[in-house]
Amino acid sequence: MRDVKFNSLALGINNRREPTRLAAGGEGATFLYAADNVDIDAQGFVKRRAGATRVLDEATHSAWDHDGEYGFAVIDGVLTRLDPAGAGLLKTAVRPAMPRATVSYSLGADGAVYWTNGAEIRRVVGGADRAIATPALPSAPVLGLASGALRAGRYLYAFTVQGDDGESAATVVQQIEVPEEGGLELSDATLDGLVVNLYLSGPNGEVLGLAQTATDGRFGIVAPLETLRRCDTLETAPMPAGTIVRHFNGRMLVAAGSLLFFSQPYRYGLYEPARGYIPLPAEITVVEPCDNGVYLCADKTYWLPDFNGSKLQDLLPYGGLAGTSVRSPAGKAAYWQSPRGLVMADMVGGVQNLQEAALAFGPAVSGASLFRSQDGMQHIVSTRVGAEASVAVSRSFMDAEIVRKGTKP
Repeated sequence: MRDVKFNSLALGINNRREPTRLAAGGEGATFLYAADNVDIDAQGFVKRRAGATRVLDEATHSAWDHDGEYGFAVIDGVLTRLDPAGAGLLKTAVRPAMPRATVSYSLGADGAVYWTNGAEIRRVVGGADRAIATPALPSAPVLGLASGALRAGRYLYAFTVQGDDGESAATVVQQIEVPEEGGLELSDATLDGLVVNLYLSGPNGEVLGLAQTATDGRFGIVAPLETLRRCDTLETAPMPAGTIVRHFNGRMLVAAGSLLFFSQPYRYGLYEPARGYIPLPAEITVVEPCDNGVYLCADKTYWLPDFNGSKLQDLLPYGGLAGTSVRSPAGKAAYWQSPRGLVMADMVGGVQNLQEAALAFGPAVSGASLFRSQDGMQHIVSTRVGAEASVAVSRSFMDAEIVRKGTKP
């Protein structure tokens, strides 16, 4: 093995070549056998990487950053908001008693940060931890018959709760036969203090419109009325928890096992259990939305243009490592680690493996990535957790952390 001088042009790390055949590309250009704590710019010049200062000494996991403005992490079991404060970070507790589970985050168009850890799915609004939707009534109240002036027929009805977290999922639709000169009534003390909406159809009708709103659990319909807006939350349920949460084109996406759930448009907390999901052949490890579709990694890498009946498109014969996806700040490229190295994806369904030709990797189960801008350079810094020794021809080791030059959005 030979030394490489700092004035040599480095072409990156390559463990597929023999150690004695690293020189390539002409006089002074060479691949590196290994590199630690250095940066390689787009021209191939090598410089020592700047040092770092530890700002969190506590047990920390599941860190997430929003464009350097603020971030979140689980610190000593507490979901914590992090804000820049001079050379350090200002920590604000958001939710205590968090389980030891990896948390996924996503910023919604409503400005809330949504998070899920496989057991819960919630959101942070104005520094407060909140539910993603107003809880629905545990069971459907039953309307009774009364005297009135309703036309005879079969009436359909359902209830929702209106709260600070929006309108809840509707109860299961009920029906009641009303005789001529009949009416409907309900008095339920358990509903007192809740803002409850009653949706009702016309006689022998199918469309449920808003008929009454009550805060004391008392309803009475004794005369024909013109109902207002239709009920938009029929046959919906709160979005399930998962391991990944993302947002795309007005919908919230949640990956749980091999299922990708998607919310109603612009109603992030609710989805339709009958059709609001897409099954994949294996556990979903990467969900990365872009301008014109969503990248999904499971047994393979897929592209989904929309949620209007489009079919999954196969892109790569392998998937990605959990926790490794990241977007460039400009939003024009996405990246994630695969079993064969770092993948770069554009906004229209095009993918490219940036490392497969030069690097061979041992198996890994997960990892983490970040987009780093330093001294005019742009790098993806990515780790692989659970990696084994390389079996490449060089018989060498590979650091878990790889900095790849030239990965510009």
